[in-house]
Amino acid sequence: MIRGDAERRLRSNLHGMRVQLPPAARSGLLLEARHGEALAGALVSAPPFHWPFEPPRLGARLRYLMGQGLRVARRWGQVAEVLHAEHELGPHWYLATLGVDPECQGQGVGSALLRHWLGLVDEDGRPAYLETDDPRNLPFYGRAGFATTREVRIFGVKVWLMARPGAQPEAARPA
Repeated sequence: MIRGDAERRLRSNLHGMRVQLPPAARSGLLLEARHGEALAGALVSAPPFHWPFEPPRLGARLRYLMGQGLRVARRWGQVAEVLHAEHELGPHWYLATLGVDPECQGQGVGSALLRHWLGLVDEDGRPAYLETDDPRNLPFYGRAGFATTREVRIFGVKVWLMARPGAQPEAARPA
């Protein structure tokens, strides 16, 4: 959604995270993995009945617009509208973001974060839902029980919508 060089995309994504994380922290679940003092990875999710996150406060939105620029902010708004319209209905866990520092990728950080989160999801017993635009993520999430439910295109980018059924409660499991 952000055109230009890698530095511009990184700067734009940092502005986006700065505005999105506070509302997610107030009503969602944030998990982090650390390598020493450094942040190695993070997972942002919404428990059932907490998606969508509340809108960012006005000051944060203005800083976001100044940092992103109107064109990029408008494009992200259009992406949000499309994904919101496609979003799974009913009570579910929503995996909003799972990211790992590139220097820590391939070391099990993302798998550990996802496994911990899915433990909480399974305790609750409700389904989970996510979107990804990276085809490399499909096998990763597939191994965790997610299956593609639909595909959409946004600005020519394919986005896979994935769901994982809720866990069967302990009492209902066959012995």
